[in-house]
Amino acid sequence: MQNYLCLCQFQFAYWVDAVIFVFSLENEISFNTIYSYYAKMRRYCEMEDIPIILVGSQDLISETNPRVICESRIRRLTADLKDCQYFEVCATYGFNVERIFEAGEFI
Repeated sequence: MQNYLCLCQFQFAYWVDAVIFVFSLENEISFNTIYSYYAKMRRYCEMEDIPIILVGSQDLISETNPRVICESRIRRLTADLKDCQYFEVCATYGFNVERIFEAGEFI
C-alpha cells in the first residue's frame, strides 16, 4: 500500500502546472500544513518551475475566533515558497476571490 501511495503522489506532482495553497488566518494548523504539503511536493518535482498562489482566508475570523497568523509570518512563507503571490480573501463576502483567478490567468 505504501508504494501505491508514493506512486500516486508522484503522478500527482508530475502533472501539476500550478498550485494554490489555501489556509485559514485563524488556524495555526492550516498554516503549518502549507509547509508540509510544499515539502512533500518538492520530493517529486521541481517546485521552482511551478507557479504558486498562497491564499489566506478570513472567513472564520470573529470576535471569539481571532486572527492568529500575522503578516510577518505570511511574508516569510511567501519567501519560502519562492516569492509566490499572496491574496487575503473572504469568500463569504466575495472579497478578493476574483483576484485569485485573474492572477491564475497570467501564470
